[in-house]
Amino acid sequence: MSDLYDRLEEIQGMTRVLTGDVARLRGQLGGRSIQDAPSEEEYGARRAHVRAVFALVEATVEQHKRLLLDLGTRRSVVFDSSTHTALSEQIYFADDNGNVSVREQYLQLRRKVRLVYRVASEALGQALAVRFDNQGWQNFGAAIKIRDRITHPKSFDDCHIKGDDLDSVDAGHDWFRQLSNEFVRVAREHRAQHQW
Repeated sequence: MSDLYDRLEEIQGMTRVLTGDVARLRGQLGGRSIQDAPSEEEYGARRAHVRAVFALVEATVEQHKRLLLDLGTRRSVVFDSSTHTALSEQIYFADDNGNVSVREQYLQLRRKVRLVYRVASEALGQALAVRFDNQGWQNFGAAIKIRDRITHPKSFDDCHIKGDDLDSVDAGHDWFRQLSNEFVRVAREHRAQHQW
């Protein structure tokens, strides 16, 4: 049991640190209207802000995934071996001699989010009240594109985050926060019922 409590404390601690990064950077973004021309420092803060938002998102998804895997190992939740393999982000290969090797297969963020929270709904026995077919999901996808653009810029313009870009990132982050809060709610209810 203590390792599960350690996992929950790790999730909370990591979330506090990364949420603090996002909050600190928010005050350095400059104005969002077209008339407010951001300074180079503000553009830098905007890029750092987008990266901080996605560090928080990716860390949260990873911790929720690991919690589900831990719960599966303890038999507090049940899912099949193919689901376990997909969650583990591993692929098993057998050579011609029957020797098996394991390779990591990292999922793209959108696929990973869908997988982790679909498995959570099924394994925890309660649907998360967040949809993957609405404007929120589209906002999340648009925010990922902005993050990808500044992470792998192909031109000087790719380095600039406009006010509309910040709005898109905020909207995508808001959708993800709702999803994460739903996961926490459902996991708490499952923990109370099953005492893990």
